[in-house]
Amino acid sequence: MCITFAAGPINHLRQGFRRSRINESHSSVLWLLPEIPSAALALQSHHPSLRHSLSVSTKINAPTKLVSPSLNHRPRLIRRYASHYPHDRPRPKLAHEWIVDGKVVPTNEMAGGEGSGGDGKEVIVFLHGLLGNSKNLRTPAKKLTQQLPHFHALLLDIRGHGNSSSTSSYSANEKSRLSSSSPFSHPHNFQSCVQDIFDTLSPLGLTGSNSPKAICGHSLGGRIALQYSHSLCTTAIASDAAAKIPSKESHQNDIEPPRQTWVLDAVPGRADPSVHNVLRAVSSLPTPIPSKSWLVDTLVKEYGMSKGVSMWMATNLRDNGQGGNAKSFDWIFDLDIANDLVENFSEQDIVEMIRDITSESTALSKKGTENGRLNKSTVQLVMAGKNKLWSEEIVSKLESIPSFQNSTTPSSSLFRMHTLDKAGHWVHVDDLEGLLKLMVDGLQQR
Repeated sequence: MCITFAAGPINHLRQGFRRSRINESHSSVLWLLPEIPSAALALQSHHPSLRHSLSVSTKINAPTKLVSPSLNHRPRLIRRYASHYPHDRPRPKLAHEWIVDGKVVPTNEMAGGEGSGGDGKEVIVFLHGLLGNSKNLRTPAKKLTQQLPHFHALLLDIRGHGNSSSTSSYSANEKSRLSSSSPFSHPHNFQSCVQDIFDTLSPLGLTGSNSPKAICGHSLGGRIALQYSHSLCTTAIASDAAAKIPSKESHQNDIEPPRQTWVLDAVPGRADPSVHNVLRAVSSLPTPIPSKSWLVDTLVKEYGMSKGVSMWMATNLRDNGQGGNAKSFDWIFDLDIANDLVENFSEQDIVEMIRDITSESTALSKKGTENGRLNKSTVQLVMAGKNKLWSEEIVSKLESIPSFQNSTTPSSSLFRMHTLDKAGHWVHVDDLEGLLKLMVDGLQQR
């Protein structure tokens, strides 16, 4: 067996490949590590048979895709690189807000420090959808923390969205070290979004035993939530090697996987054509936008959008303060980042990721144990009954996942599927009570 190493930050391939899949019958595997000799030694210590068969490459222009042999020996995509930031550039943190006991709490008023680890509360992270922001999920977060007061909710603005779309929260010194108005580096993909979460949680003290116990995302946010859990849960040789290699690039080593991952109406596969239509329409509009009513009328009459979607798009405008007596508006999201993220949809294998997160072997990783017992991670997929994109073929693939099939009862499965018959894509709006019942029941089981 030949394993090729290439220089790069450890967080680029944290998930690596499963120890159980490594044997002499497999072909070459590409692996990035920041300290190549240490990585080779760590791998050799686990697999003495590889002692004389390691090939080391220090190519700078490493490929942008990594492959690993699957159980049937066919290569599959692991992940693209996460964003890399020069040492003199501040690592961006996501804009966020806290919901405690049903109320928005200023960060400086959080008991026991902002990370809330000091008051014994558990944390659930919420991630909004494409072209949205954290305020979209305030209502479910408020009601959930009212019904489950032992939970605090942390609402994040994904990169390029809401208050994470500019450098407004940065100090003058930090802004001077940035090369553009956006604090986020390319590539703009799901793994980079996950790295943003890691870089936000650590300064908040949400590491170790204080790591978030659950994460919930709607649509795009559901995809990123799944990527987050997959990065933390998947058993990999890289996990053990990373423990031996100090890294200044990532806070991932300190964060434990969530017990539950809630994915709200994120349909596997490519983005629906309607998503591209909205992005094209918005991208073609001149800025600044003269008024919210102008935007709604234009989207309805010239682009054929529904009034509901058009009015929702108008909530994504902010006064740019440059209109004098007459206001003018700019988008609160970064269209370039949004377009890049949509292109990442087809590269994410949701079915395979759920399979990995909920497999029995995943629980054997070091981060999957607590007091000597297996700490398994559950995936809860909520489907909108009125969303026609949930085809029989997609549902059949999901139902074929072993963790769904092998459960004696639905409540004992590590992968659970729920359908809210009355809801369209915005499940947290169309059937909030139904969603809350599912989440309250699920989080109480833990």
